Parts: sequence; C-alpha cells; structure tokens
Amino acid sequence: MGKILSSDYSLSDDHLSKEQIIRALSGDFEGFKFFFNNFCQLQDKDTRQLIHPVLNKGQEMIARTLLDYISADTRKDYHRECVILAPRQIGKSTLITAISNYMMAYVPGCERVNLVHTLHTGAAAAKYCSQKIIPIVTGVHPDIFPTIEKNTIGTSTMLNYKNVKGYERNGIYEVTSAGSNSVRSSTVTIWLADEPSEYRSPEAVEDAISGAIGDYGFSFTAYIGTFSDKVSSYFLDKIKTAIDNPDEMDLVFIPWFLVYGRPGDARDVDLETLSEYERDVILPEMQKYNIPPEEFPAKIGWYRRRAMRTSKMRYEFPTSVEDILTLTSDKKVFNQDSIDYQRGLVEEGTPYRLITDNMTKKVEAQATDSSPFRIFRRPVPGHHYKVVVDPIVAANEDTDIFAMSVFDDETLEQVAVFQAREYQAEEYADYAVSIAKIYNNALICPESNVADAFIVSCRALGYYFFYYSSPAARKNKDPGIRTTVSSKESMVDKLGLLLDTKKIKLHDRETVDELDTFEKRSRRSSTGAQSVRMAARKGHHDDMVATLWIYAGTLDEKQLTGRSHGWAII
Repeated sequence: MGKILSSDYSLSDDHLSKEQIIRALSGDFEGFKFFFNNFCQLQDKDTRQLIHPVLNKGQEMIARTLLDYISADTRKDYHRECVILAPRQIGKSTLITAISNYMMAYVPGCERVNLVHTLHTGAAAAKYCSQKIIPIVTGVHPDIFPTIEKNTIGTSTMLNYKNVKGYERNGIYEVTSAGSNSVRSSTVTIWLADEPSEYRSPEAVEDAISGAIGDYGFSFTAYIGTFSDKVSSYFLDKIKTAIDNPDEMDLVFIPWFLVYGRPGDARDVDLETLSEYERDVILPEMQKYNIPPEEFPAKIGWYRRRAMRTSKMRYEFPTSVEDILTLTSDKKVFNQDSIDYQRGLVEEGTPYRLITDNMTKKVEAQATDSSPFRIFRRPVPGHHYKVVVDPIVAANEDTDIFAMSVFDDETLEQVAVFQAREYQAEEYADYAVSIAKIYNNALICPESNVADAFIVSCRALGYYFFYYSSPAARKNKDPGIRTTVSSKESMVDKLGLLLDTKKIKLHDRETVDELDTFEKRSRRSSTGAQSVRMAARKGHHDDMVATLWIYAGTLDEKQLTGRSHGWAII
C-alpha cells in the first residue's frame, strides 16, 4: 500500500513511463481512484467532449469493496461471494468495466476477470477498452436480454481484451454475455455479474460461473445490481442469503444519498417539518454515513422530487437495510401479488362531513373538500356493516393515529375510512357513532385493549350496537376484540387468507400502502431470547392494517372460505 505517487510525478503529465505507472498504480483502491480519474475518459452528455470522470461516493464504495477482496494483501485462500446493492444511474456499469481493466492491468495474480453483462450492455461496455474487440461465437445462447432483435438470438458473444491499458501481462479480460460457458482455470478468477435481475435465465449464468471456479485457491464472484421494477426473485434470493447467512455471502449496500442531492435541491426543504419517514429513517441513515448536516436539505429535496416522478420509490432507491428486508420473501407478511391486486382496486373516495340533527338525531353526510372521513360506497339498504376501530394508545402520542374502516359484511368490501389524530376520545366516539348510524346502525368493533374511554363515550351518546366476540363477552359488556400476541397472529393469518383468495376488497390507498410495509421483525429480549413480531416498518404506520386484521377476526368460517360446518347450535 503506502504512498502512491512519487515525488517526481505530476498530475498534469499526459504521458507516463512504464516505471511511473508501476509506482503510481499500486493495485489497491487509491491506485484505482487515480486510474479512473486520470486514465479513463467519458463523453460529457452536454458538451459531447471526452472528459476525465471523477468517482462519486457511491462508486467509491463499490470500488473499495471489490478491490479489498481481490487485493493481494487482503485476498483469502477460498472462494468468496458478495452482493452489492447500488442506487440507479450512478455510472455503475462504466465503473465496473473500468475496475475490470484495472484488475487485469495492475492487481497482482488476477489471471482471469469475467465481466458478465447482458449482451447489449456488454457491447456498450466494449467502447471503454482501447484494444480491438474480437467477437467470438461460443454456441447457443439461451439467455440474451429479451429486447435484442431476433436475428441475434442463438449466438453468444464473448469479447476478449488482451494486454489492456497499462503494461503487458499474460491474462485475458472477458466481457461475456450472460450464459456464456467458461473453461475451468486454476488461476485467480474474478466474476463481476452486472444487473443479474435483467438476465433472462440467471440460474444458467450462475451455473456457468460455478463451472469456471477453480478447484483450489482464491476466486471471487460479485453480484452487482440496482433496485428497479425489473428486480427478479433470483436477485432477491441472493440478497436474502447475504442477510441471513453472512458467513457465506456478504451484503454491501450503497444508499442513494451517497450519490444524489445537489445544493439546488434544497429549496423549500425545512428540517423542522419533515415527514415521519424522512425524520425517522432518512436522517438517521445519513448521520450513520457521516453526511454533513448542511447537505441534509438538498438530499431530502432530491428524494421528494424524485418520489413524485417514480413509482415504488423505495423499491428503486431504498434508504436503509430495513427497506431492503421488506423486499425479501420472508420479511413481508402479505403476498406481493395479493397486495398488487388490491392496489388495482384503489379509489380516491369522496371526503364527507357529518351533520347531526339536534332534534331527530338523524345523521347526514355532505360532500366537502377536506375531511378525515372518506366514502367509497354509499350504504345499501338491508346490508350489514361493521365500523372497525383502532384507537389511539395515548392521547399525547403524536405518532399514533385513530383509524376506522367500514366494511360491508355482505361483500367484504371496505366502503369508508376515517383517520385523524387531533381529537379527544369523545370526538372520535361522535364520529364513530355518526358513521355507524349512516351505515344502517352498523356494529362498532374496537380493539378493546385500549378502547375503554372510547367505548364509554359511545355509550354516553346512547349507542349500544357493538360487536361481541363471544356470549361471555356480551354478558360482561366487553365489546370489540381483545388482542394478544397469539390472537393477533391468528387474525393476521385470516387476513392473509382473505387477501390471497381475493375475497376482501380494499379501496383506500393508505391501507394498501400499509400492507406493503407490514413486516416480520426480529426482536431480541434482554435474556437473549429471539422472537418475531409483526409490525410496520420503521417510519411507517400499521393503524389501517390493524382495522383489517380486527375485521378478519370478526368473520366466521363461511365468510372466510365460503364453507360452513354443516351443523349449527340451536
């Protein structure tokens, strides 16, 4: 390692002698950084002129990770795998092409570096090598990127680069299209797989890589990808393996804020009025990576504006490892396909204000511009409804939300919702009773653990139509559903069944969004015992999801599955 540049070297020199190159480029990260900033050239998209690039912080993190693995000083004596997650559009493909060049030219012992691309990306990457490219047909290619024109399908292109930029070496640097076969080598072999989510058959690529790994000595495979709408289950499984089995595979996460956010993005960003996600997730993550506080507004401003243009923002630009965990199959509580189906049923709904006649006590709903109460379906005569309530745990808890969903028991459809946090228990009870009266004197069903004040207030208004979980609960005047760890798990399972069978119909966007961020979270007690609980991801809420599982808990087997026992108690 040590000092890279000798005293007789100047950054302004355009031509270097072989000895200067050897001294300046030492085969470690600092050497690569010099190589990238001084030897590589890219076309400026504005001026169309060739310019020397400068590593951004995200690129630095990827380069440092890879070079730490393959540096002769830190190299292991066995095969190692790594998953690298990076934000989109940071110059990743250009970066790893440059890294491949650098490895072959300056890192001792690397006799074979394989940069695995989809075919069209491989062809683009070829532009960055100064040597002549010789395409070699290697046989039938089942794995070409789907958008390649038909007349190219059926061949595999392997681009060979010999004696790439730098002094001569006995080695080969290959840019291979995904799925190409390789020959076993007993020398050090490096595989860099770029965007495996976009391979048509990524398993075939992995088989090819496995066949090329030497029987002994060091070899290294890095799966380098970004989050996008094209994320495949294969890549998510790689992420899951890296998270759950760190001894087998490492996970390296490059958050978007290492790359994005310029001073001009800071306009209209007030750090005193951040959203919960910005305050509880983004800020702590930036602090963890030692981002200067003066850069916070610009980065949050970029995120806000990008979120307005990009669907599923946190899938494409995750902020934390917890964001990533929700994408793996065992962390999300509910099936993604089932959530996506409900997302197709989402409607805006109409805000209504509730007006009660002081003489007759009759309630009317009048459309308005803004209200915590929104209606998707008006009440149908003869239908039975439930108003399901998730109360606020503490009156002074500004992060807790009072939530209500109204369900039609005939269709299992969410017909109205209510969300607020600025009222007292008596006011929430007034809303609940008014809504219940509109919906054919619906049964009110609260989560009774924390609903004592709410229930008393409803009774004070002269309303006694409550849901009771059992005859004993009715006798004891204990309405609603009392949740425990085991009963909550059972109700969540019922909700999952309703979602998977498409029996329940949801129209509220906030409710469906909460389903997407409701996850299994590992918790370790002071005794060291580990348990799993289901809750909203940090920075999110699960109040509307709570109304769903409470409602699922009120349904009988016929409503859940369409079947009955065939007998009844008379």
